[in-house]
Amino acid sequence: MDNSPEKLKKELEEELQLSSEDLRSHAWYHGRIPWQVAEGLVQRDGDFLIRDSLSSPGNYVLTCQWKNTSQHFKINRTVLRLNEAYCRVQYQLELESFDSIPGLVRYYVGNRTAISKQSGAIIFQPINRTVPLRCLEEKYGVTQVRQKEPSIPDGKPETAKRLSLGISSMQSPEQSIPRGNLLRNKEKSGSQPACLDHLLEKRFPLKAHQSESYLLIGSRYPSRLAEADADPYPSSPAFRTGSEPSLSPTVVQKVTSELQAGEALRGSDSQLCPKPPPKPSKAPLLKPPDSPLASHSSEGHYCELSPARDPAATKQRLCQKTSYVEHLIRKERGTHSFRNSETNYLILEDDPTMNSADPLEASTHLAEDDSIFSAPVFETVSSFKPNDFESKLLPPENKPLETSMLRRIKELFTNNSAKVIAQHILRMDCKVARILEVSEEMKRLMGVNSGLELITLPYGHQLRLDLIERHNTMAIGIAVDILGCTGTVEDRAATLNRIIQVAVELKDSLGDLYGFSAIMKALEMPQVTRLEQTWTCLRHRYTQTAIMYEKQLKPFSKALHEGQDEWNKTTGTPQNHVTVPLLMPLITLMERQAVIFEGMDLWESSDQSCEIMLKHLATARQTAQNAEMYSLTAERMLEGFQPDEEMSEIFKTEFQMRLLWGSKGAQVNQNERYEKFSQILTALSRKLEPPPVKQVEQLTI
Repeated sequence: MDNSPEKLKKELEEELQLSSEDLRSHAWYHGRIPWQVAEGLVQRDGDFLIRDSLSSPGNYVLTCQWKNTSQHFKINRTVLRLNEAYCRVQYQLELESFDSIPGLVRYYVGNRTAISKQSGAIIFQPINRTVPLRCLEEKYGVTQVRQKEPSIPDGKPETAKRLSLGISSMQSPEQSIPRGNLLRNKEKSGSQPACLDHLLEKRFPLKAHQSESYLLIGSRYPSRLAEADADPYPSSPAFRTGSEPSLSPTVVQKVTSELQAGEALRGSDSQLCPKPPPKPSKAPLLKPPDSPLASHSSEGHYCELSPARDPAATKQRLCQKTSYVEHLIRKERGTHSFRNSETNYLILEDDPTMNSADPLEASTHLAEDDSIFSAPVFETVSSFKPNDFESKLLPPENKPLETSMLRRIKELFTNNSAKVIAQHILRMDCKVARILEVSEEMKRLMGVNSGLELITLPYGHQLRLDLIERHNTMAIGIAVDILGCTGTVEDRAATLNRIIQVAVELKDSLGDLYGFSAIMKALEMPQVTRLEQTWTCLRHRYTQTAIMYEKQLKPFSKALHEGQDEWNKTTGTPQNHVTVPLLMPLITLMERQAVIFEGMDLWESSDQSCEIMLKHLATARQTAQNAEMYSLTAERMLEGFQPDEEMSEIFKTEFQMRLLWGSKGAQVNQNERYEKFSQILTALSRKLEPPPVKQVEQLTI
């Protein structure tokens, strides 16, 4: 039989391109291999493969490793007779039943469900075969299996388990040909060599359908199929045929042991000539010639692994070529292949080192090669540390809303123009969002160059939480600036006028839409909008500001949050003056733990909320792509700006947290802090403008 690498590649490709319901089309199915070989293949917790049961023909065994121990689970096969004409086969491990083995594997891999309650074993890392099933049957024949069987006590016949159906391991050498193998005789006729390698192709016509469950995660590198010194029989390319008897005395002595292997001969052969074991491969299969793994194996497995994890062996293994199973996918899908895992994540495989089973080993290898990429760090701690914040305005320990500090902040607001205040806000926003002043070390830890890219990635979770914290804290601080003004209505109207002017500067002059949305959130709080006397005074004394707020700022904010096309031009194109885009809709969507109907944003309760959500996601992609342009625009906007030390401090998030909640309250749970402060704002608002007393209450009094 031709065992050239090209022939084996073609056979493997044909097997893997069978229908997905055909077990042979799945690389994690290894056919009839002994349990000792299967245990040698599963090396780490979660590794698994499916093989034929040798002790129970027709059934399958799931071999896996869990808690550094190899475990074997027999898959029970049950035939359900629905009626006289129709029956159904189901496969079961414990409670769950499945119509097919691939369905069973998909369930336990995709759901990470324990194989059994007693063992708690979980499978997720398939071990893939890299040669056709025919080669495995030839490799692990009678002689090879006998070498791996444990020693048999004296007095019992030394019988080896053959990897074929219909064979009982308790048969003696004197027994005749197994009944199940007589079915194969009609495939042999005349003087043709009695080769059975073509039977599978006759019985199962190949289909062009590609299997969807290759599960290429656990690829292994192949070795030689057999060693030359493992073959005690003379090599022969085919059975001896014809009617003349064989005169070799050595062959007659070996007939009975070969018959036990289940290989039936043609009648004219007089059953005198057995089939010799396969010839050893003269060329290495799918493997570099100087592979270091060959010297590590003592059993000659077709898929050899080294249990040692020393750095030298790791580096050598990472330098090996991609397995042929992965090569098939690359050929189908192009140069950059994608693996479709059971959890529906797409994993790019354009780097051979990414095929390593251990990501830490691959990362080490990349670092040794001085690659520009290093694994990003998943941040778990907030960058805001209020108790460690060194302030020149606040004492080491302070109470919430200290009157003296509120007066100092009001003086700073009064003594600086709206544009200067907006520039200080923009500078702090850019630092928190990691748009400006991002060190090379921070870029290396993030894995990207800007926080605008990081917030769109799964491991940008902590940065998103920090941006939510800053946005809410700034909105509450601005509301306190308005509601904490215990003077006359004219004083509150003047404060309101200054805050609206700052919002105009952030929107028109500086392009800080993140800071702009925080101010608009404060102005639209119910505790602020209910101050009718203050808003009336604003319209009388600052008419232009009131008109600008009602006719420009509010419609702009609404359209911005609804993702309308006329405002997408402002946020999507890099040629504009936007420095910090609108971030809160995306962050809110990514960080919301569950679907809730209370506390939703206004745009989420719209009839077109799904369409709006898609627009925000599209805008987020544009933002990540144009992150560098936003950084350049922010640098241009702040060029020549000289920040004031005290003004910079009052717009730091740590300062605002300490001011609003005190040195002790700043460490309390976020939701609890916001809930309590909402009650404080409601009390301040009612104190400034008490609600009208109802007529019924007056009559009662």
